[in-house]
Order: sequence, then structure tokens, then C-alpha cells
Amino acid sequence: MEKILASGAKPSLVCYGSLISAFAKAGHVKRAEYWLEALEASNVGSPNGICLNMLISACAKSNAVDRAEYWLVKMPSLGLTPDVMSYNAVIDACARIGDVTRAEGWLDKMKAAGTAPNVVSYSSVLHACARSCDASLAERWLTRMEKEGAEPNAICYNSVINAWCKEGNMRRAAYWLKQMSERGVQPTVNSYSTIIDKLAKAGDIDAAESWLARMAEAGVEADAVSYNMLFSACSKTGDCARASKLFDEMMKRNVVPNTICFNLLINTHSRQGDVSGVLCRLRQMREQGIQADRVSFNTTLKAFARCSDPKAADQLLEEMNAAGMKPDVSTYNAFIAVCMRAKDAKKAECWLNRMSKAGVKADAVSYCTMIDAFAQSGELHRAEQWLEKMEESGLQVGSSTYGLLMNAVAKMGDISRVERIFQRMEQANVEVSGSTYNALISACARKGDVDRAEFWLKRMLKSTTQADVASYSSVIHACAKANDLLRAEAWIEQMEQDGVQANVVTYNSAINACARCGDVTRAEHWFHKMVKQGFQPGVLTFNSLVNACAKALDVDRAEKWLQDMPNFGIQPDDVTYSTVIHACGAAQEPQRADNWMRTMLSKLYGKGDKPSSFCYNSLAQAWVRGGDVDRAIHWLSEAERLGVEVSMASLNSVVSALTRARRHEEAELWSGKVNRNSAARNPRADKPRPRATRHERGGKAE
Repeated sequence: MEKILASGAKPSLVCYGSLISAFAKAGHVKRAEYWLEALEASNVGSPNGICLNMLISACAKSNAVDRAEYWLVKMPSLGLTPDVMSYNAVIDACARIGDVTRAEGWLDKMKAAGTAPNVVSYSSVLHACARSCDASLAERWLTRMEKEGAEPNAICYNSVINAWCKEGNMRRAAYWLKQMSERGVQPTVNSYSTIIDKLAKAGDIDAAESWLARMAEAGVEADAVSYNMLFSACSKTGDCARASKLFDEMMKRNVVPNTICFNLLINTHSRQGDVSGVLCRLRQMREQGIQADRVSFNTTLKAFARCSDPKAADQLLEEMNAAGMKPDVSTYNAFIAVCMRAKDAKKAECWLNRMSKAGVKADAVSYCTMIDAFAQSGELHRAEQWLEKMEESGLQVGSSTYGLLMNAVAKMGDISRVERIFQRMEQANVEVSGSTYNALISACARKGDVDRAEFWLKRMLKSTTQADVASYSSVIHACAKANDLLRAEAWIEQMEQDGVQANVVTYNSAINACARCGDVTRAEHWFHKMVKQGFQPGVLTFNSLVNACAKALDVDRAEKWLQDMPNFGIQPDDVTYSTVIHACGAAQEPQRADNWMRTMLSKLYGKGDKPSSFCYNSLAQAWVRGGDVDRAIHWLSEAERLGVEVSMASLNSVVSALTRARRHEEAELWSGKVNRNSAARNPRADKPRPRATRHERGGKAE
């Protein structure tokens, strides 16, 4: 057309009409309007009614109601009389946006103009009622159309059923389905599917399935869409068993599944992390000649979110290749993550190399997953190498990536390595976060290196990074490990001066520092301050208090704190009882320790449970020191019966006591246990040493 105009020739009316119709049919409303206006300006002639009706219909499908109305009103000025198709197109435009009033208005204008509405006119109004969820109005229009001589068809009844379903009145929807049959109109698959869809979306899968059965009994064949509604409901709940049963039923009824069917089934298996089920569905798709799409494989990857089977990743790649689908970076990242969860860092590395060979560029997630994989496996050197590769790749290495590696290294207590990574982070001009500093301070605290922990906290305080309660608590914990109570308390005071509120961890660290130093008074001071601040003490808090009393050999106080625990809603655990038992033994009160052992057994342990070896050994040694070797033997024998490890110190103390008492046969018996225990602890001790080789003898002959 442009070539005709460019040549100076005048296009014919047929040319304009064909072009307008072509654009209208393709849904390009603006281009169709452009050429219609060009036709008006050309004075070649007027468009015909078919051309205008196609344009109005295109406006309707684009939800451009104003434009549809504009061209209907303009038709007389173009020498055209609107016919039933013209009006129906405008009513349909109103129906598509659910504007019932507007649709009704055009139906009335249509009749006023002398154009008799047909079943399509009424069905469009009914569709408008359904879109606006006005089921009662839809019913009235159905009755009205019958009175006005238009026989309702299946589409009309389906609109009424749809309207009631949208209002959630399933009883009324079922009523109209029954009325439809009784009035001689054959229900369609859409009649039943509307009800099935509503029930499935409401989560009532049982009722939805019953309607599927009723549909079959009525002789209406279900299609893939009907089953997809049920598959969608199963997908939301992850009900693999039900979805599989429905699929088998679908196959028996010879309903051909489509890609959407399988995608919903794959999603159902994915929600349960059922990797084998997902791979099985992909194979079924391929065997039935149904093309898997990108959605199929993206949905499949959800199942791999918790998968730790590297072989499954290989199988998925095979399915992707069979479908002609190239894995993208997200796919490879999922495979790398699978290997990471399987703790197979080497396999993860292989996948990243395969990714590179396939021409897929690794992203930040790829490198971070590799760093994490090697960090988790303890291969920190390899983790650092991947960090270097990430830096060299040109990707922006963020604070979280450095933090990932630093946290892993910090847990292993390798302070020098953590500090080295921190320096690289600074050299890369990456903003240092509070969690990064905390990882450094925590690493020092784990080692009990107070000086380094303080160094990094002081450096943090000088920077723009805000120190939090974890920063201070880690330093206080380091002081506690180093038995430096004064330093720990000084940092608590500094923390308060800096406006940082202490928490349970802070107070527990302070009480632990007091316990390590055996300072009961200061431990109790911090406990009372903790409670006054509104913090709930835990079992660790009380265990530290009891330990402080035990270190000070103050058994009465230790017992008092154990007995106070239930008043705070805390029950003593085996550590609490063990500490009190040890305190009694250290204070040369074996009977008291014995009584607490029996209390512990009665309150904490049921069938199959047993106290720790520390309890038995502490009590046995207490009885030996108290001069009652028989009671010591009783508790050690009980420990052996329960399979609890008896320490060498306990065995040796019993042997010594029996020897002093001239009970030589018994001493010899327990001495044998000492030898067996020693052999079990050091299995190589009884083995003859191999003869040295000539090389090991310095090359000298014997």
C-alpha cells in the first residue's frame, strides 16, 4: 500500500478495505483506524459494513469500549446502517469489561433502532452479568430473552452457571445445570468445567472429582482443561498420590494430555521435593511426544532445591538435551547446589567447568555456591581460590560473599586466615558490614584470644560500622574463656556507656567468666542485674551459677541455685546435676553426692537413658576419697552395666584403695580392667613395632 501511494497512484476502495480488515483481524486497532481515516480523506469511497463490523469487533477484543461505540455511532455518517453484528460487537465490548449497564443500554438502543436482538446479543449481556458477578441479574435476563422470543443456547446457560460459581453459590450453579438438561439443551464440557474449576480453586478436590464423574455419566467427555483444574489443585497441596491417580484415569479415558498437564504434575512432585517423580514425568512427556518447554524445566528445578543426589542432576541434563533445551545459568547453579548439599565439592567444581565449556557464563550465585561448597567441606584453600577466580572474572564481589567465607573460617578458629580475607575485602573497596567484623571478633573469641578480639572491636568502633550487642558479647566471651573477669566486666560497662543494650548472651558470658574464676558473689550480681533488666535466665545461666559455687566449694549455695531453677520456669538438666555431684565430691561429701545422683536418676532418666560418665566417675572418686571403696565399686559397676565409659583415674583410684585395704584379689581383678581399658584406648600399644628399614637405620646394615 505504501508503495502504491509512493508511486503517486490512487489505491482502490478494495485495497483500503482489505488493509483495514487485515489489521482489524490481527487486532491492530490503531493501524486499522489509521487506514480507515485515510480512506475517508482519499474520497475513493466509503467502507462497507463488514469492514466496520470487523473494526468494532477488534476494539471489543482490545477492551476499547469507547472506540467501539465511536465507530458504531459514526456508521450512519459513512452511509452505513448498523446491523445486528454491529450492535453485538459493541455489547460484547461492554461484556468483556463487565459493564452490565452499558451492555443493557446498547441492547435497548438496538431494539429502538428496529434491529431485532438475536441469541448472541442476549448471551453477551449474560456474559456481562457473569463478569460483574451478578448472578440474579443473569437469571432475570435469561428469563427475559425467553419471553422476547430468543431461545437460550448452551453459552447462555453457561454464563448463568459461571455467574453463580463466581458468587460461590454452587447449589444454584448445579440447579441451572440441571435446568439446562431438562429444557433440552445439551450441557457442554464448559458447563461442568466451570463448577469443577470453582471447587478445585476452593480446595474441595473431593467435590471437584465427583463433578468430573457426573460429567462422564452424562456422556460429556472431559478434556485436558478439565483435568488441569484438578491437577492445579493437587499442585497447590503437593498431593502427588491424587494427581497420579487422576492422570492414570485420564489415560484410561483416552484424554490426550498437553504440556500444561505435565507442568502441573511436575510442580506437584516439585513441591514435595520428589526428584524421581519429576524425572519420571519428563520421560513420560518425551515418550508421548509432548514437547517440554522452559516452564517444564524451571518447575523441575524447584524439586532440586532440597536434592542432594548428583546423579539426578545428570539425568535432568539428559532430559533437557533430549528436549533440545539448553541449560542456562540458573540450571547449572541448581546442579552445583545439589552437589554442595551432597557435600561433594569436587563434583560441584566439575559442573562449573562443564558450564564454562558450554559457553554459559558463571554469575555471582555460581561462584558463591562454589565458595560455600568448599568452605563447608573444610577445604578453605580451595574456597579462597574460587574467591580469587570470582574477583578475576570481573564480577562485583559483595560483602555477603566475603562474609560467607569469613564465617566458615571463623568457625574453624583460623584467625590469621580470617584477617587475610578481611584485608582483601578492604583492598577491593568493599563496604565492611557489622557481620563481617563480628565474624572476626567471634573467631578470636573462639580461640580465647582477648587481645585480638579487643583489637578488632576497637577498630570497628573507630570505623563508620555500628557495633551491636553481638560485637561486645563476643569480646566478653573471649574474656570469659581467658578467665579474665575484670576485663569482661570492663567491656560490659563500656557497652552500656556506648548505648548498646546487653542481652541474655552478654549476661551469660559475664556469669561464665565469674564461674571460671570461682567468684560466686560477682556471678550472683550479674544474675540479679540480668533479671532486673527483664531477661529470662536459661539453663545455661543457672549451670554457670552452679559451676561458680562448685569452683568455690560452696555446696550449699550450689544446691540452693539448683533448687531455685523451677521458680524461674527452668528444669535442671544433666549438666546441672553433674556439677552439683562434682561439687559434693570435691568438698569431701560423698553421701551428699550419692543423694543427688539418685535424685538425678529419678527425675531425669527413664528407660534406656543414662547419666554421663562424668557423674559416675566423680561419684566413684568421691567415695574412694571418703574411704568407702565398696560404694565406689557399686557406682562403677553400675556404669559398666549401662555401657557408660569408666575413666582410668576412677579405675586406678579403686585399685589403689583395694591394695591399701589388702584386698589383693579384688585389686588384681580391677587392675585387669585398667589394662583392658588402656588397650582399648590405645590399640597400637599391644602391637609389636615393625622392624626399621635400612633407609630408616641410616643406610647401615645390621
